[in-house]
Amino acid sequence: MAPGKVHYYHFVILEDQELFAQMLVPVRPRYKDFRPTLALIGPGLPTEEVPFALPSDTGAIILPWEDKEVFFEPFTQTRYYMAQEFRRSLPAGTWNLAVYQPEGKGGKYTLSVGEKEQWKIKDILAFPAMWFRTRWWYSPGQTIAIILAAPAITALLVWLLLRILK
Repeated sequence: MAPGKVHYYHFVILEDQELFAQMLVPVRPRYKDFRPTLALIGPGLPTEEVPFALPSDTGAIILPWEDKEVFFEPFTQTRYYMAQEFRRSLPAGTWNLAVYQPEGKGGKYTLSVGEKEQWKIKDILAFPAMWFRTRWWYSPGQTIAIILAAPAITALLVWLLLRILK
């Protein structure tokens, strides 16, 4: 997220349902103090002050960042500062989530919407590319080190094995 920008996520709910959302920020030195705010925008909500224009006939609920804990994501081997969870029953309608940083700082974040992970065959087949994209986004330098370390360790193990077998 560039400094001073707002990211919007638009969705339509066809029948009443519960919304789950949560913010995550990579555990990296440069993001130590980056804590974005999440706002739910939609019909029937109070009109809270936000640093952007609200569509007519909508209001907003602001969810300022509150640290919860550090979360380790086992598939991509990444760690994130995790904010509190947001849950709310929403009626059918058009809704938006807005992510912004009140002090205008920029940084990386992940927005999780929904709790259920559903992996299909195509997702499993695409996992290596997804792993690489996530790792590169998280830390390009670390990703390069991991990629270079794998063949180096393999070469070392082959060399040791050949020496032992002689």
